[in-house]
Amino acid sequence: MTRGQPETASHRARHGPHQLAALARRLAASALIVWASVAGSKPSPAAVGGVVSYADGEPFTVIRRDSLMSGSKGVALVAGDLVATGSNAFLVVQAPDGTLIGVGPTTEVFFADRGEVATLFVLKGWVKADTKAAPIRIVGTRLGLQGHQAVMLLYVDERSGAAYDEQGAVTVLVPDAAGAPVVREPGPNHFFSREDRFDLLSQPSPSADFVKKMPVAFRDPLPAFPTLPEPVPPQRLRAVNFADIQNWLTMPREWRSGFVERFRGRLKDPAFFAAMDAHQAQLPEWAPILHPSPASDSDRTHDAPQAKAKPAPHKAQSQQGDESR
Repeated sequence: MTRGQPETASHRARHGPHQLAALARRLAASALIVWASVAGSKPSPAAVGGVVSYADGEPFTVIRRDSLMSGSKGVALVAGDLVATGSNAFLVVQAPDGTLIGVGPTTEVFFADRGEVATLFVLKGWVKADTKAAPIRIVGTRLGLQGHQAVMLLYVDERSGAAYDEQGAVTVLVPDAAGAPVVREPGPNHFFSREDRFDLLSQPSPSADFVKKMPVAFRDPLPAFPTLPEPVPPQRLRAVNFADIQNWLTMPREWRSGFVERFRGRLKDPAFFAAMDAHQAQLPEWAPILHPSPASDSDRTHDAPQAKAKPAPHKAQSQQGDESR
């Protein structure tokens, strides 16, 4: 029988009962292996990503893994990217399902790589999302929105956050003192704001101050394109320094949880290590990496510059005695 040719009744007739039984056992074993691999696999976390279909103003930057990169139209953004825009920049990320993410000027956003719902964490600035298929969250430290087939805006500054449900029904997410979100569903076409240590405020239309600050491009629908530019990688500039990631290292723990492994290799740079060491009070999870305890000496990595240990006094005296003999 030729390889790939279906087995006919005449072929089967030539097999003996022992051969057929062996074949059945092999097929059953193969089925068990496939089933086990499927049953044992874990679902991948939902993530936001896509191609920058529109970019206006100065180039934006992307921190991918531990590298600082320059972005432009056509760059594909993926889960884990930290994106920052300049004071006159505006870009739109278009996902394969048609979802649009608008990133305004002076904005820093994390394309989160964890969570059951695809999430954009906004450290500061403006983000507008036009969701087409799967639900998306855009969240800050004080409040956030989750929408499905909705248009929603989020603004974050140092003291407060504001969100607007422009179209469709959304869910409002308000982190409480314990860090767990309080979920509220007030209905469409509402405006929400919250300052530090204050309750959520809700009103039927956006405030005059919110509208005044809103980027002009966000007052219109985000532009969608029937065909996307050919994806290109961002241009690598250099390895990140401490100033590049300082703000990200202190964002809520649930979002920065993987950053120790992500950036610990940069501790090989003495300047990076010194800056991290100077700010270790703000970086509690880095303390065991920057200054391992004696009990963990056997597990100590060589990522960070280590000072040469001085010999113990009794050892030094013993050596001097040996030399005199």
